[in-house]
Amino acid sequence: MSKKSGDTTAKVESLFKTFMKEERLRCTQERLSVLREIYRSNTHLDADELFVRLREKGVAISRATVYHTLDLLFRYNLVTKIDLGHKHTHYEKSWGVANHLHIICLKCGQVSEATSSELPGMMETLCAENGYSLGSFSMQLFGECLDREACAQRVKNKRQEKA
Repeated sequence: MSKKSGDTTAKVESLFKTFMKEERLRCTQERLSVLREIYRSNTHLDADELFVRLREKGVAISRATVYHTLDLLFRYNLVTKIDLGHKHTHYEKSWGVANHLHIICLKCGQVSEATSSELPGMMETLCAENGYSLGSFSMQLFGECLDREACAQRVKNKRQEKA
């Protein structure tokens, strides 16, 4: 883990502990493990993936605790919920992360992240026109890969993994 990543995780842990204390909730090692796993990851995780990863690392945690902790982290704006078209919610770290959007291939499921210098201004304008101030945003675009061969290979690989 890089120093910057470690510093971010430490800061987010401190914020989480403060939020939990303010609401008189217990900040358990299991809850901190969920937070750490998300902030150490560079991918979009669903609750079951988090549960399996943590159990494989020896963390004694229930699925209910994972789901409840994800809800708390979302409420405190420390994670973002994302719909990647997989019929379940994915989560990613949000504190200290620039607003971005996700582009998802409808055929192979490949997910790419993109940023835009114009998009935040557009979102602020939309919010203001509707009586809101922009906090953060998560956006998903769905399309198809332009590299048809690579896309077809990813589809083939996924089929082989399932077999």
